[in-house]
Amino acid sequence: MIKINLLPREERVRRTPVNTKLILAGVGVLVVLGAMAYGWIWLKGDVARLGAAISQARADTKRFDDLAKQVDTYRAEKARLEEKIKVIQTLVAAQTGPVQLLDEVSKALPNEVWLTSFNRTGKKLELSGIAFSNFNVAALMTNLGKASNLLKSVDLVVSEKTAVEDVPVEKFTITAEIVEGKS
Repeated sequence: MIKINLLPREERVRRTPVNTKLILAGVGVLVVLGAMAYGWIWLKGDVARLGAAISQARADTKRFDDLAKQVDTYRAEKARLEEKIKVIQTLVAAQTGPVQLLDEVSKALPNEVWLTSFNRTGKKLELSGIAFSNFNVAALMTNLGKASNLLKSVDLVVSEKTAVEDVPVEKFTITAEIVEGKS
């Protein structure tokens, strides 16, 4: 059905024109307020997540500090044990030295020569003994110098005649330098 307004123009109900600028401004304000509310909620959640991450990181740091202390303790223990192993290896290496040295001296010892003392001080070896003649003492010195790869600079310090149970003998003292690293 068609409606016709027959009222005079003055009496007609007039609608006021809609102010679109005001409506757009209101909508714009609502959008901005909505965006600000969303941003505030998002930032609040982000702050909560970061706070939880910080507390977790602090807990991890405390746990790792305890682990670092244990690692330092283990490293100190390892260093102490390695030092003990080094000392043991040095002692084991030093064990064979005197045995080799005694073996070399024993091999170099001719018949009719007897040792009365065997002293080692650092890298210096001092042998004292008795022999029936100077030739036997010379043979001992030659054998020590040539046959032994452990000794060098074999020198006669003292050689004197004496008697043992009315038997004339030569009492002697020989020094030698032990080769570095051999014993």
